[in-house]
Amino acid sequence: MPTDSSCRCLSALILVFCSFAFSAHASTDYSHPFSDSTVTHKIDSAAIAKLDWLKPDLRVDMVTYAQEFLGIHYRYAGRAPQTGFDCSGFTHFVMRNFDVDISTSSRAQIADGKKIDLKLVKPGDLIFFRRSSRSRISHVAMVFSNDENGLRVIHSTSRGVVIDDLMKSKYWRPKIYAARDVLHQFTDDYAHRQIELFLEQSKKLQEMNVDLALLAKGIHF
Repeated sequence: MPTDSSCRCLSALILVFCSFAFSAHASTDYSHPFSDSTVTHKIDSAAIAKLDWLKPDLRVDMVTYAQEFLGIHYRYAGRAPQTGFDCSGFTHFVMRNFDVDISTSSRAQIADGKKIDLKLVKPGDLIFFRRSSRSRISHVAMVFSNDENGLRVIHSTSRGVVIDDLMKSKYWRPKIYAARDVLHQFTDDYAHRQIELFLEQSKKLQEMNVDLALLAKGIHF
């Protein structure tokens, strides 16, 4: 089933398809570019290779989706925007939208994925916190960005869903315990599924005799 992220990137992918589909059509005798699997593969490969920045990225799409819930209030054991989120309820909800299966509590999520050095975390990775060196996991946050501007996380706190810079936070920085990469097994499959969805939708448009050139002109970014 298509996710919200699938719909968000579909218009951009249609625009890419338009330019490549018509160039492929002009250089072949096929009346329907998608009537042959080889042609489909060539269009797909050419589009992705030439415009790599449009390749579906699970990590980027995930934090973009997570950002839509900024301001949602905190609720203990909350697992949906309608009720509010606790910390692990938020990470679980976001991951589930992308078919990434993780545990439902922060103390269990610490065992998901693989351990990663804090300096190497990427968007979508999880960072765990403890109140003291002897206490159990008390909080989990999702990495939003890690670059020259700082290490920012998006998480559900007593202030609701917010974005914080961990290295500038006197409250959160001392409590950092570990980081986990739970997405490394899903990124390639996600990109493949999004491309397949794009090809399926493009084929349907052609079967409906939709003028893709006119459609592309109507897409605004």
